[in-house]
Amino acid sequence: MGMKTDLSSKQGRALLIALQRGIPLVRRPWAAMGQAVGMTETEVLLGVRDLFTRGVARRFGAVFDARSLGYESTLCAAGVPAGELEAAVARIVSNPGITHCYEREGHPNLWFTLTAIAEMLRPELERVTAALGAFDVLDLPALRKFKIEAVFGSSEDSQAPLPRAPSPALLPVVPLAERERQIVRRLQASIEVTGDPFGLLARELGYGATELLELLKRWEQDGVIRRIALVLRHRQLGFAANSMCVWAVAPDRMEAAGECMAQSPHVTHCYERPSSVAFPFNLYAMVHAKTREEAVGIFEQLGSEAGLADGRMLWSAREFKKSSPVFFSEPSALGEPGSG
Repeated sequence: MGMKTDLSSKQGRALLIALQRGIPLVRRPWAAMGQAVGMTETEVLLGVRDLFTRGVARRFGAVFDARSLGYESTLCAAGVPAGELEAAVARIVSNPGITHCYEREGHPNLWFTLTAIAEMLRPELERVTAALGAFDVLDLPALRKFKIEAVFGSSEDSQAPLPRAPSPALLPVVPLAERERQIVRRLQASIEVTGDPFGLLARELGYGATELLELLKRWEQDGVIRRIALVLRHRQLGFAANSMCVWAVAPDRMEAAGECMAQSPHVTHCYERPSSVAFPFNLYAMVHAKTREEAVGIFEQLGSEAGLADGRMLWSAREFKKSSPVFFSEPSALGEPGSG
């Protein structure tokens, strides 16, 4: 018998937030997590499986820091006429480096993220731009990260925020041996939801369980892994009103404004990005809410608290693609995957 997760209860909300923040790196993680929220290991396991059954959970696995693995990513945008949008998306969306691709209301209307090995990001962006055709593409890499915390739940249950992500330039690349890269490839896919997931993974990968856990803990300390957690489909949780909010901020006010927005439980991502004549905004905050009215209220509150005016809301209209980055699967010169 499965157990339907009561997400409306205080206990259910606490579990949901804990699952997104990351499971403990121990042999019986669900037992440790259950103890923290007042549930048994069996109840937590049944609850997690129920989230997958109902389509709320998308993946249980590791969230890696791309830069630590030698990768870089950028946010891109283009203005595409409505009648040509689907054809333009079809030309680029199969690219494995494109992990998110959305239509947003307003201009520009096509937004996507692109991730690639650092030295290949520019050439890859040029290929994607060429595939799009006669549309100018804005290249908007993160200059500063104020918050990366895709945790959905009730603000009244908000816990202490995750440690703020360091600025891109501060994270060193961690060289990995091929055996370690194999762990990355496995953890970026879904891990089986079982009582001893790390023991099962260790046997599969040819490690001792303690050896694997110690390596994962070191990666967590070094910033290679942000967390091993449940990745959810936020729309399935009722967060149907999603908007990328942008402001034009003077350089001397950027840090204070970004830090202010990072404190909001309604903001999952907050970045400084370059501005341009075509798009004169440089502070980005992603807001998720149940209704448009609620999202507008959050947007106005964020601007007020940060002392900013004349921002814009770019509503998510259509989701063409949403996936996690895939690392160390690039084809080699012989056409074999996994050479990195």
